[in-house]
Amino acid sequence: MSMTTPIAQAERQARLRAVEEAALSSEMENLRATPEYRADAEAYVAGEFDVDELVRRTRARHGLF
Repeated sequence: MSMTTPIAQAERQARLRAVEEAALSSEMENLRATPEYRADAEAYVAGEFDVDELVRRTRARHGLF
């Protein structure tokens, strides 16, 4: 779902924290985020779309529907 209004700073910080924690968890499993995922994660943090869209894009990128 695309966002049409800016998100609050607290929401942005919560999103950033979640993305950073996911990245750390992935790195602990010796996985690396693709440039495409990183771009999507940045857009999610900025409030361009919600977490459902981030998951949808990530799954589609890897053929997981």
